[in-house]
Amino acid sequence: MHKPLKAALFSLLIFPGAGQLLLKKYFSALFFATFAVIGLYLLMSDLFSRVNEILAQVQSGEVVADLATITELVQQQSATSTSSLSPSLSILLITWLVSGVEAYRVGRKLALENQAEK
Repeated sequence: MHKPLKAALFSLLIFPGAGQLLLKKYFSALFFATFAVIGLYLLMSDLFSRVNEILAQVQSGEVVADLATITELVQQQSATSTSSLSPSLSILLITWLVSGVEAYRVGRKLALENQAEK
């Protein structure tokens, strides 16, 4: 497999920045991994706050602790507050995509430079 394609697949399928690590571009790898971790953190913290809200309602007795009721509550909550997920999900997805494209671009550039040296 060609190194540019391998680097792009690493970044797209494993984690943003993995392809840059393969290409020994450590600063770029750190950059993409940092933004991906920030996106994941924001996404997970929002999800955990939603879970805590539902748990508080169940513990206080506002909501009956049965699967159907909790499932309905989760669906209602996700329908009303998808806007808070949007920025964190956007950060994560854009970082993931740009990391893959950039890994391919840098890998191709390095491959062309190696061919020119030979």
